[in-house]
Amino acid sequence: MGLIKLLTEKVDDPRRPQGLRTGLAQMFSIVIISNLCGHFGGRAVSRFGKLYQSTFTGLLGLKHPVPSHVVFSDVLNRADENQVVAAFNEWASQYVPLGKGELISGDGKALGSTVTGAKNSNQKFTAIVSLFCQKSGLVHSLRQYENAKKSEIDIVRFLVKELKAKGLTLFF
Repeated sequence: MGLIKLLTEKVDDPRRPQGLRTGLAQMFSIVIISNLCGHFGGRAVSRFGKLYQSTFTGLLGLKHPVPSHVVFSDVLNRADENQVVAAFNEWASQYVPLGKGELISGDGKALGSTVTGAKNSNQKFTAIVSLFCQKSGLVHSLRQYENAKKSEIDIVRFLVKELKAKGLTLFF
C-alpha cells in the first residue's frame, strides 16, 4: 500500500468537512514532494506548490489553486502526530527490508518550532528518533516523544525491543 493511501486512511483530517477545497491526499502529496525537494514548513510548502501549480493540478487533479501557507500550517500542526508516525512506520516496514547482516543506526532530532514554555528551564519540545538501515540508507521506523516526558534513550530502547521481537540480532 502506498504512503499517501496509508496517510489518508490512518490520519484523521483535522479540518471541518464544510468548504474543503483540497483533499487530505492532495495536501500530503504536495507536502511530501516539497519536503523531498528541501522545502519545509507551511510557507515554503505553499510557495513550492504555487511555483509548480500546473504540475500539481495535472498530477493531483486540483480543482482549485494550491492552498495558502495558512492551510498547510493548520493541517500540519493539527494532524495527529501519532497517526502520522504509525502510518509512516506501516508503510516503511513494507519497503525497508531488515535482513541478516543489516546494520541499523539510530538518530534523534528535535523538531524545529515545537518549543513551548516561557522559560528556558521549562522548555518542552517534540523530538523524533529514527532507525535507519546502513545498506539502503532508508528509515525503517520513527518514534516521537516530548523531552519533558521521556528521553531519547527510552525511545531507542523501545525501538530496539521492537527489532529484537522481529528476530534480529543486535550488537552494541
